[in-house]
Amino acid sequence: MEIDSDIFSDVQKHLTEIEKEHSVVILQAIESGSRAWGFPSPDSDYDVRFIYAHPKDWYLQLSEERDVIELPINDELDIAGWDLRKALNLANKGNAVVQEWMVSPIVYRQSVSHTRLSSLIEKAFSPIAAYHHYRSMAKKAFADIEQSEQKKLKRFFYFARATLSAKWIIERQTMPSIVFSELVEGLIDDVDMVDDIAQLIERKGLELEKSLLEVPPKIYGLLSSIFQSLEDQVNVSTNPKLVSNEDFRAFVSHYC
Repeated sequence: MEIDSDIFSDVQKHLTEIEKEHSVVILQAIESGSRAWGFPSPDSDYDVRFIYAHPKDWYLQLSEERDVIELPINDELDIAGWDLRKALNLANKGNAVVQEWMVSPIVYRQSVSHTRLSSLIEKAFSPIAAYHHYRSMAKKAFADIEQSEQKKLKRFFYFARATLSAKWIIERQTMPSIVFSELVEGLIDDVDMVDDIAQLIERKGLELEKSLLEVPPKIYGLLSSIFQSLEDQVNVSTNPKLVSNEDFRAFVSHYC
């Protein structure tokens, strides 16, 4: 998955400006959203997400300060990031989004600490929390598309990705791939169906985000069936491992 060179350069410029303006170091910056998931439309924007760290003395203060950096969104770029402590606390709470940031196939910037950062966040992965995150996403998207024959392709793919991600967790108890085609190939045995979905991905790549098109009944029927099989109570493990204060202090002492 490649990013246009001009866009990549523009993102680098913004990231460098953020570091200078806020006196932070960007530990990892990646692409999120449909481009990272492998089904962008021609008018999809770029969702740049990053984790940053302050100098270690910043973390030794009585009052808390803002732990999010966001740039004004324009038609092309959506750039936002979380402070290191916020990201690790969210990982400890089972947040699946921060887990996705660690496995994005599109990377804009990584510091020397990215391997250690990834291992800390992955350590806190909670299969049960991630399952409910994706099931909830699928449920919301399904409510948007189930009533009409012509469906907004963007919402259908959100529904399909979330549904297969939840199924992946049930079957493998691991963080699912965020690349949609890898979910399809890993979970659907019918080769013809895999090819049909690949063609639908290609079709989405030619249509605008708001396009309404009929999803082939076979594809919609299969994904709907998988979604309907997802349950409130599932045999998915919890994860007692959390990022500790000692882990955080060691990271800050060594890298900040």
